[in-house]
Amino acid sequence: MREVLLNRVFRVPIKLTPASRILVLSIALTMHARRSDAQTMLPIAAEGLTLREVFDSVRSNSPMLGAAKARVRSAHGGLSSARAWSNPVVNFESQQMTEQGHGITSQRETMTTAMLPLEPFYQRGPRIERAQALIRASEADVLAQRQLLAVDAADAFYQAALAQVNVAATRSLAQWFDTVVTYNSVRVREGAAAEADLIRSELERDHVLNELAIAESELARAQADLQAFLSGSSSSIVIHVEVDSLPLDSAITAQANLWRLGIVPLDVNPGGGRAGTVKVVSRPEVKAARERLVASEAATASERRMLLRELGAMVGTKNMAGSSSLIAGFTLPFPLLDQNRGSVATARAERDAAQFEFEQEKRNADAELFGAERAARILSQRVAAFGSGRVGYLTRAEDARRIALGAYREGGTSLLQVIDAARAWREARSSYFETLFAQHRAVIRLLVAKGLDVLDAWPKVQAGASQ
Repeated sequence: MREVLLNRVFRVPIKLTPASRILVLSIALTMHARRSDAQTMLPIAAEGLTLREVFDSVRSNSPMLGAAKARVRSAHGGLSSARAWSNPVVNFESQQMTEQGHGITSQRETMTTAMLPLEPFYQRGPRIERAQALIRASEADVLAQRQLLAVDAADAFYQAALAQVNVAATRSLAQWFDTVVTYNSVRVREGAAAEADLIRSELERDHVLNELAIAESELARAQADLQAFLSGSSSSIVIHVEVDSLPLDSAITAQANLWRLGIVPLDVNPGGGRAGTVKVVSRPEVKAARERLVASEAATASERRMLLRELGAMVGTKNMAGSSSLIAGFTLPFPLLDQNRGSVATARAERDAAQFEFEQEKRNADAELFGAERAARILSQRVAAFGSGRVGYLTRAEDARRIALGAYREGGTSLLQVIDAARAWREARSSYFETLFAQHRAVIRLLVAKGLDVLDAWPKVQAGASQ
């Protein structure tokens, strides 16, 4: 069952005289008309936006993903260049010998040669290996970029959701104080209450209205941040998000996502018993660092083979005085002055740097996985402790506010206690959803830490009502 965020108005039964009832009715009609006029000036409200829809938009239209995929195509271009052979060099020479004396005719000498560079024969293997490793690294970068965008989009989504909850709670609190102000104004007119309570309730209502303006401004900024992840969204449409009101089960969600990706979980026995935990998916950052290490090792091997440069074989023909001859030879530079030691040292240093980066990525992945598991467990336990139904956290806050208002009407408590109960209700609601959304985000970060592609693996439907 899904609910849409609605403004809840708490009505308190009050014994009024006929004149007071007319006054209250006129005030209520005036407030409703003002709210209707204000709503007509607001932008058009969009339908509820789910996190799955945000992920779909990021997956299909994100410029950052487009840039990462373009780098993959660039790496494929490098592989094509590595597989290509060097072009042969064709040389044609013509010499005309002039007459040297009487009876000696002029002679023409021509020579045509073709030289084939031999360097690609012994450099082709390392170059292809390096290009293939860079392709695999760029493909891993695409998945890493997808995970990063998923985390950023989820953060923006839940930030907008929390701001939306705060606006709804503050607006509901302002309307609740409207009823208190109306109740006190009627009692003051009838002489049943002091005017100090009316002034105090009016001040509290105005203060809540100020907080509502601040909350609405924060919601507008949060919606703008979320809009950056949406494609084709118009600035004239207000983004309204729908969020699951129940905590996410990180274990069940991860298990379902593994099956959805076609990966058989290795930590579950066919009989239902658990075996040792086995990592079935590695982090894309670690994959990319590993492939860059392989590419740097191939580059080092290529630089070692560059001791003999510009090695080539030549074949051709030579025509002179009506006779033809075959020419063959090769070029072999002697590495006397430049033995490519500098380039080899540079390649080795780059390989060592890639090795250190690979080790650091593994440490980062292990640390992030450890922290994500602990954070998800702590927040899941805290959200589970909130409870539900009549003993729930929000239910107790609502009961406290209702009891305080009833006791105030019966003269059993002061207005300050009513105000304190009302503010405690708003703070409890904000605290509840802040913790709940933090648990959702912690589960998403846990899935990312396990190496899952959240943009594809995130389920389309979650159980529970939206808030």
